[in-house]
Amino acid sequence: MGICPNCGNWVDEGDICNHCGGSGSYSYENDNDNESDSASYISMSESRCNEYSNKAWDYYLEFKEEDALYYINLALDINDRHANNWNKKAIILEGMKRYAESEKCYDKSLELSSNNLVQDNKTRMLYSWAAQLIEESKKLPNGLRKLEEAKEKNFKAMNARPGDNSEENLDKYLTQRDTINHYIDYERKYQRNLEILKAHDKYELFTLTGTNFYENSKKLRSGIPLKLVKEPDNEFDNDAIAVYLGDEKVGYVANKEYTKYELTSSASELQDKIPNVIQGEYLFHLNRYSAIQFEIGRIIK
Repeated sequence: MGICPNCGNWVDEGDICNHCGGSGSYSYENDNDNESDSASYISMSESRCNEYSNKAWDYYLEFKEEDALYYINLALDINDRHANNWNKKAIILEGMKRYAESEKCYDKSLELSSNNLVQDNKTRMLYSWAAQLIEESKKLPNGLRKLEEAKEKNFKAMNARPGDNSEENLDKYLTQRDTINHYIDYERKYQRNLEILKAHDKYELFTLTGTNFYENSKKLRSGIPLKLVKEPDNEFDNDAIAVYLGDEKVGYVANKEYTKYELTSSASELQDKIPNVIQGEYLFHLNRYSAIQFEIGRIIK
């Protein structure tokens, strides 16, 4: 048994080193030499571990997360009981937005050594994870599952704080919790309204546009009766259909793809479907962030 001169790992005499592939004679004359070399090996390993750890952090500070991850893994290969290196790996993975892996590394660090700083680091990571899930929810047809995940991460973040020893202001996390709950309510309302639209035939529905030009449109509320009147002599659009609340005009049936909601009919599509005058009702303002902002009405036949 001896130490490989190339990499410092233990190998049997005359064998090829499994770590670096080096070969040679690694025998020792007596036990004292073995003890001395063993201490030397430990010292060498610690030195190399620190070297890799420092390199990893330098790369992280240069925003070279892949290189940082490579070197911190080398350090942990040498000593996987090093709590601070698990903390560093967690921070590096967090910077790469690999939050699930980051959480496991924070947990490993805390398992080896309880530390308020690491608990605060984990708390901040979970906050960032929740924030990302909120943004991801906005890009999905139905973001409720992502929002529930965000709520879970926020709850874990608040529980991860080391109590009064935390440097993290709890108000920040309470505000995020309230924001998530607001988005959940917002999303649920949108999904309910969407189901209402899907339950109707497309030719029963229209999008009311141009309401900002009519003061009376401010009185629109769910269930209020409307009247649709064709305007074949309209100078801008022969297919125009005006919408009235009582005797006052409140807008027009949208007749362009970018002004109407996809589950509703345009004025041109309704020309052969309705008489010159027909009753309707205002359903609701369908909104989902900036991409979906439509006033929706229904034709009563």
